[in-house]
Amino acid sequence: MINSRKYTLIDLFKATDNEEESQYLPLNNIEVPIIQRDYAQGRNQPEVNRIRARFLDALYIALTTLKPITLDFVYGEINDKKTLIPLDGQQRLTTLFLLHWYIARHECVEEERLGFLSKFSYATRYSAREFCKQLVANTYTPNFNTDVLSHDITDQNWMPRDWQNDPTIGAMLNMLDDIHRKFNKTDGLWQRLEEGCVSFYFLSIKQLGATDELYIKMNSRGKPLTEFEHFKAEWEGNIKEIEPKLTEEQKNNEEKTLSQTIGHKIDVAWTDLLWPYRNSETGTATDDIIDDEFVRYFRFLADIIYCKNGAPLNSSNDIFTITKELFGSNNPSAIENVKTIERGFDCWLNIDIESIFDSVLTTHTTDKPRKCIVDEPVNIFVEACHNNGDIISGHRRKFPLGRTVLLYAFVYYLQHKDTIEEAQFARRIRMVSNLIKGSEYELRENNLANLIRQTEYVLDNGDIEEGYLSFNANQLIEEHEKVEWLKNNPEKEDVLCKLENHNLLQGAVRVVGLENIDLTDRFYSLFECDWALVNRALLTIGDYSQLVSWRYQIGSANNESSWKSIFKTNKEDLKETKRILIELLSRSNKFTDDVLNNIIDDYLKSTSEYDWRHYLIKYASMRPERYGMYYWEDFRESQKASYSILMMWTEKSISGRNHNIFLKALYEKTKAYYPDLSIYLGDYAYSGNGSVLELTFADKYLYFTDDKLYVYHAITNELGESQETVDIVKEIPQNEHGVDTADRVELAFSVVESLINK
Repeated sequence: MINSRKYTLIDLFKATDNEEESQYLPLNNIEVPIIQRDYAQGRNQPEVNRIRARFLDALYIALTTLKPITLDFVYGEINDKKTLIPLDGQQRLTTLFLLHWYIARHECVEEERLGFLSKFSYATRYSAREFCKQLVANTYTPNFNTDVLSHDITDQNWMPRDWQNDPTIGAMLNMLDDIHRKFNKTDGLWQRLEEGCVSFYFLSIKQLGATDELYIKMNSRGKPLTEFEHFKAEWEGNIKEIEPKLTEEQKNNEEKTLSQTIGHKIDVAWTDLLWPYRNSETGTATDDIIDDEFVRYFRFLADIIYCKNGAPLNSSNDIFTITKELFGSNNPSAIENVKTIERGFDCWLNIDIESIFDSVLTTHTTDKPRKCIVDEPVNIFVEACHNNGDIISGHRRKFPLGRTVLLYAFVYYLQHKDTIEEAQFARRIRMVSNLIKGSEYELRENNLANLIRQTEYVLDNGDIEEGYLSFNANQLIEEHEKVEWLKNNPEKEDVLCKLENHNLLQGAVRVVGLENIDLTDRFYSLFECDWALVNRALLTIGDYSQLVSWRYQIGSANNESSWKSIFKTNKEDLKETKRILIELLSRSNKFTDDVLNNIIDDYLKSTSEYDWRHYLIKYASMRPERYGMYYWEDFRESQKASYSILMMWTEKSISGRNHNIFLKALYEKTKAYYPDLSIYLGDYAYSGNGSVLELTFADKYLYFTDDKLYVYHAITNELGESQETVDIVKEIPQNEHGVDTADRVELAFSVVESLINK
């Protein structure tokens, strides 16, 4: 049985009636070993200064308001001479040593009560050891009227100037200055120290029968001044303050108080839980800790608490501010918030975490289609421990909000395994994953509460809760339709999962349709072909483009986002796209580039009308294969019947590079035949620079209207003004519907050649 009684610094040097404790108490000495790092808690660094101030604030409140504080565990080895060699807790012990010395001298405590102070020493350097010895000697009485106590200390004749270069001594002097500023106006605190107002848990390594690994775990928070030990002490202090509010049912006749239970779990069960994931798997021995992982996952659970309480997420990076808000005595939900954190950690205990994720998630297509395809890593719990709360650029989360929702789904399931069967969870987590993938614009912090609520409903009921906004509305409708469809087609679930897993669909199968689920393999084979050919083959059947605000989207050879954007459109707007896709899928059991080329060639040979689709199919120069975006200057009136078509080289802005598709094709064709010919086409047709083709070799310009081709030259009149003089006007043959019956690019090329031949 491990003795976890609370001790004060003074207690360690007192005799005890406890037979087990008498084996090592009273201590004769405390000696920080040479293997330990220097005293870090007094370093003069911004982050250290902030944490030190919090720690001293906590000690001040405990001593001046009679609200005892219990610090973290102190672990150590006690040798045969009853000397404690601290392995974890060196920083706290050093700070307590300095605080006891200061209060004792400040309140003129009798020397016979202070003998234990001379028994604290550093073995790291001779200078540090001698400094501690000289500081507590009864020959030195500090001047407490000085503003900076360290100045008085460094003026003493026993203090060599070079001692200030010792990092431990320098840190001690900084700490004493801060203690002096904080406690100089106090009185009567020594008695409170003797009464146990500041205590800690103490364990001997021998008590634990420690192995080397256990020692490493105990000392795993050894990097310079981590926030963790301060956070833990403050959180446990918050819990102690709210413990009186626990009902008898909540206390449940437990031997330990809630704060003791949480403290013990942090030190044992939760440390064991996080131990395999320490140090972000870098393997660096100097950073072999679990503190950051604990705080990151704690913040994940805190975010869930905020949104469930209807409060905005706390964007502060200060874990102490978050702790005070959620667990402070003025928060009526503080006890339940503690329980939420406890359940959030406990649910991962005694399970194979890797298997939980591997059973339903994967990063690639497998022979088990019911596994959801997600981004790496599959183990989202580990990813949260390593990345949650970190910002990588601007306000972009390193652990995205979609991953937050997905991880919460696992946490919720693990806490409700008594009501959610494994098979049910496998299908329902797929629904959640589909909703996340289909909700790019809905994944916002101010919408997290709704996302969490819908996730819980899906996991509990296997269906969608209607009536409020959460995930993308189109995807919500589709997921409900799948639920109803699977009731009548349970044998086709694997095929549905396979279709959902396609990278261009990512859960949104409405462009294919549940009624066409048997075309899944054809869809896969189609998009294993050259996407440029897929785009052209679809255009041979009809206009499958989608209107995006003021521009039209088609698929691109090099950009999967163009296809995803089209396929995730709502069902109503997808009707024509879906019809065209299904007709193409019906033309072959298996698609190859040759199959698609044959479809395209047959179309080009058989058509005698040149609408915009024909031109895009025929001319590669009209397809920049970037974002697949096109702009009709009068698209609302013409419904794409006009030939004023600009292809965009950007996704969203017409101010980026853009070209008139016919001038661009004419330019490329001319350059292919006459590479040395002097012609020029600007890159910004929308703003005028590129709305005409400059035939520099002939000092002329060429442009198109809907039904004519113009060639002109510019002259300067007597007033110095530029005037256009039309040299050539050619009618473009068209049918009664205004559709070209001759290729306007070929027609214009013949005009250019005639000018070359002149």
